Amino acid sequence: MPTTTERKAPHVIEASTSQRRRRMPEGWMRGLVGGVESAAIGLVTVVVPAIATYVATAAAPALGDASWQAAAATGTSFWLLGHGGTMVVGGGAVSVVPLGLALLGVALAYGATRRMRLGSVGAAAFVPVGYLLVVLVAAAASPLPTNLAAAAAGGLAVSTLGAALALRRGRVPAPPGWTHRLQKVPGAVTDGLLGTLWALTGLAAVAVVLGALAAVAGWDRILMIQDGYAPDVVSAVVMVLAQVVYLPTALVWALAFAAGPGFAVGAGTHFSAAAVTTAPLPAIPLLGALPSPGASALSWIVLAPVAVGVGVGLWLGRRRRQESLAWAAAGALVVGAGAALVTGALALAASGGIGPGRMSVVGPEPAAVAGMLLAEVGGGALVVVVALHPRTWELLGAGARTARGRAVGAVRRGGGRAAAPSHTDPPSRTEEAPHPARSGPTDPRNAGDGGRTGGRTGDGGRTGDGGHAGRGTPGWGGTKLSDWTRPQDA
Repeated sequence: MPTTTERKAPHVIEASTSQRRRRMPEGWMRGLVGGVESAAIGLVTVVVPAIATYVATAAAPALGDASWQAAAATGTSFWLLGHGGTMVVGGGAVSVVPLGLALLGVALAYGATRRMRLGSVGAAAFVPVGYLLVVLVAAAASPLPTNLAAAAAGGLAVSTLGAALALRRGRVPAPPGWTHRLQKVPGAVTDGLLGTLWALTGLAAVAVVLGALAAVAGWDRILMIQDGYAPDVVSAVVMVLAQVVYLPTALVWALAFAAGPGFAVGAGTHFSAAAVTTAPLPAIPLLGALPSPGASALSWIVLAPVAVGVGVGLWLGRRRRQESLAWAAAGALVVGAGAALVTGALALAASGGIGPGRMSVVGPEPAAVAGMLLAEVGGGALVVVVALHPRTWELLGAGARTARGRAVGAVRRGGGRAAAPSHTDPPSRTEEAPHPARSGPTDPRNAGDGGRTGGRTGDGGRTGDGGHAGRGTPGWGGTKLSDWTRPQDA
């Protein structure tokens, strides 16, 4: 019976000639709009009170030919100052950043990122882009000079931090490449970074407590300066708000005070826990909380950052104990370095000038503050971590056993040397070899004493050495050399 074989055509796989197109991340437009929105809200929050203040005081003779446009420009310059720019007032440059405005920008960027429901890092990356666009437009539109580079860098930092916190809150997954890289980071480093957050929280608590105590102590001076301006309702509200946005800056000063280096409010002044050197200050109500020169020294306050480091060290020891003592110490050093870097950056933003002349030197020294907190926080954490590590106790036990063994060996060697005869001592009769002539006296004068000598010889051999018979005589020997006789031949 004939059979047929079916032939199938070969299946050919054709390679795709289309190239992969780069596409914008999904939601990038919403991220861009969120960044523009958050920056615009922050700008309006500052400009509107400035214009309201001008309207409320438009009839004041001191304003002269000022206009609402000038008030808006002043408000815009002040908003840029909150991001690191520079504001010119009365012929002097103001560069001390009102960190309250920076925190407001972080909160607005955080809220915009959450509200736009951005589900990827790529989409959230456009939030800083939109924020930066508003910063650049505001700087270009303001007639007052400003530090554009510093304001742009500050705007990027503020918006990036807010967007990152929002992504963290929404548990947005990191890109695959980042996840693989993060898994390679040693556990001591990740624990140290988490410990840095706890250390910053503790340092913020120290600054808040110290600032609150200073405000309570100087509350009468604050009210007296405030009432001296006799402002109307609108002006009083604006003055209070202007000082509220500088409260975080004042807390950085309080942290510098607690760390030890202190801060300055004008050239020739210094406020620290050890001593206070003051001079005439501008009539700003917030400065009424500064300590007076007669205040008692608070040198013990420097123990507060050390206590924060000790607490973080205990947290590190309980979270995940590193097998290696070196890695455990590395985690504590990461805590100190992280706290020093962040506080140093904050001190840099909280220092600068608030006017011409003496007022061009205001705030703490960033390097000094960072160095002291590195030693205090990092040192406190390092001591606790090393002290609690099991390897430390093993090394201490081994060292103690070694020291005890050496001490016992030294005592034994010292006892052996004490028992051994010294080479410098004179020879005693007990060490002399017996002489044949000392076996017995042959002098006739000693014949009568033979019984006594012989009795001693027979009494257990007390004179068997021949020298104990003369132990009572002075000198080295017992029998005199002149009493010796030549032994008789048997």
